[in-house]
Amino acid sequence: MIILVILLIGICCIFAFFYFRQKYALKRLLIDIEAKKTSETNLLLTSKTQNMEVEKVINAFNLLFEELRETKVVSWQEQETLKLALHNITHDIRTPLTVASGYTQQLLRKNTDEQEILEKIQDNIRTVSGRLDILLEYQNLLEQSVQPVFEPVNLTELVKQELLQFYDVLNEKKFAVEVDLEQAFMITNDADLLKRIMQNIFGNVLKHGRDYLQVRISETQGRIQVEVINRERQPIKNLERLTTRFYSENMSKTEDSSGLGLYIAKELAELTGGYLIIQEKEDLFMVILDWPHA
Repeated sequence: MIILVILLIGICCIFAFFYFRQKYALKRLLIDIEAKKTSETNLLLTSKTQNMEVEKVINAFNLLFEELRETKVVSWQEQETLKLALHNITHDIRTPLTVASGYTQQLLRKNTDEQEILEKIQDNIRTVSGRLDILLEYQNLLEQSVQPVFEPVNLTELVKQELLQFYDVLNEKKFAVEVDLEQAFMITNDADLLKRIMQNIFGNVLKHGRDYLQVRISETQGRIQVEVINRERQPIKNLERLTTRFYSENMSKTEDSSGLGLYIAKELAELTGGYLIIQEKEDLFMVILDWPHA
């Protein structure tokens, strides 16, 4: 009887030993998997256990990690190819555009009978040139070559000056403009990138807005907010998609939108330490920019 008890105890100890050994092996495997996910090392997962089922799990994970690695390599190569193609295409287009614009300006100064035709050609050249500038800016964001240089900036004055650049066109399109830009707000930021943000937003107003524009700056809880509010030309179907790249509500019906303006503005806002959000209330479209106070 005593021998039987001892034998049972021995068997239980053996089972307990293998159980805790397997449990430890699985715990180590989970740790190794998390480490491999973080470090993306090429080392294979291994285990000291002789359990065939655990070995099968390890082999399956190794195959999965290898497939993911190969997918990432292909994706990276495709991204690099796309970047190079964008770089080459945009620079190849820039030269003939510049030459064509130069010849058109010379003909316009001669006051020929084809003045109206030449003006239309010049307008189209400007449109293509503007699209090219946006594409170059998008390429720079892809390549992460845009690095902000922070310095004290009078945000109120900057917004005011950028709005003045659009004043004639807004007036021509009969926008009623309301501004609240009296109080000077200073922030530490990159003035050139802030100008690009405001240009993209005001450009978006001209493309998709009508009748009414309001621009104001205020301070809330130590943060500075710029609000640009305009009346919509037509109802927005997918508000949440407007800041995604290459999306336009009316892309198939208009040649006046690249689908990159708000996306670039959002990316630049985040790059400069702020954020951009969009809202809609009835027929009003609102862009809110937010940065920390200097």
